[in-house]
Order: sequence, then C-alpha cells, then structure tokens
Amino acid sequence: MAEFRHIVRMIYKDLPGEKPVQWALSELKGVGPAFARAVALAAGVDPSEKLGSLDEEALKRVEEVLRDPAKHGIPSWMFNLRKDYETGKDLHLLGPDLDMAVQGYIGLERRIRSRRGIRHELGLPVRGQRTRTTGRKGMTVGVKRKEVRIREEAAKAKESKSKKEKKG
Repeated sequence: MAEFRHIVRMIYKDLPGEKPVQWALSELKGVGPAFARAVALAAGVDPSEKLGSLDEEALKRVEEVLRDPAKHGIPSWMFNLRKDYETGKDLHLLGPDLDMAVQGYIGLERRIRSRRGIRHELGLPVRGQRTRTTGRKGMTVGVKRKEVRIREEAAKAKESKSKKEKKG
C-alpha cells in the first residue's frame, strides 16, 4: 500500500487527503457531489475511500476521467456546459476554464444587447428576482413622504444659514 498523503494536487488545486474521494473531488470548481461520485465510479475507485490513500495509478485514472468524462461513460446530462455555443459539443469545464467560459458568455450577452446582458451591465439581478425591496445599494430602505422631506430640507437650509452667520 502507498504512503498516505495529506495533500493531493489535482486539476489546479490542492485537495485534502483526509476526505473521501467523493467529497474531496467536489472541492474542485465545476465538480459537485453527484459528478464527483460518477467520476470515482468511472475510474474504478470507491467513492468513500480516503483520497490520500489512493495510489498514483488510481489518481491518474481519476484525473483522466475528470479531464474527459464523455470518453469514460459519464452521461452528458451531468456536464456543466451542454451544447457549447462555438462548437456545439457537450463539455465539462473545470477551474479557470469554467470561469473564462462564464465571462465569455456574459460578454456575448452584453454584445448582442440581450435583456440579460443589459442587466449584467447595470449590476441588476439577472434571473427574475425582485428589485422593489432587495438588492439596494446604500442605506435607504423606505420612501420618505413629501412633507417630511420638505421639513428636512428646510432644517438643513436653516442650519447652513446659521453656520454662515457664525463665520461672518
């Protein structure tokens, strides 16, 4: 049996060797628990086995399955990028590749001036959330009535006038 490793380097990230394979793999960006379990089973590894106890050959198999899941029998409905805009293929992206793809698609939405792209530009919620009360920037929560606002403006004007008189 190979020596236990507390840190395992895989796909741009250090993973904890103390965790089971399924949960350690789910720490990778673009890999959730269900996909991690499918990867472990496709690589012929027990998902509940500790990641640090795997030998070098098993780790290479797991990494190979992560890099090309379609070749190893993982169904395309588990992928995080189906019907890629440029190639039309079903892909599964990991780490920085996923970040770049998301930013590229947001840029495309902004360039074609879709509703989603415009809301991205304005910094508003994109997926239909309410904006009447949530997502506000600043301290204002309620709406002031007209009389209250007029009284406050008059008080400020009076205060600034008294400051000018003290200086002069």
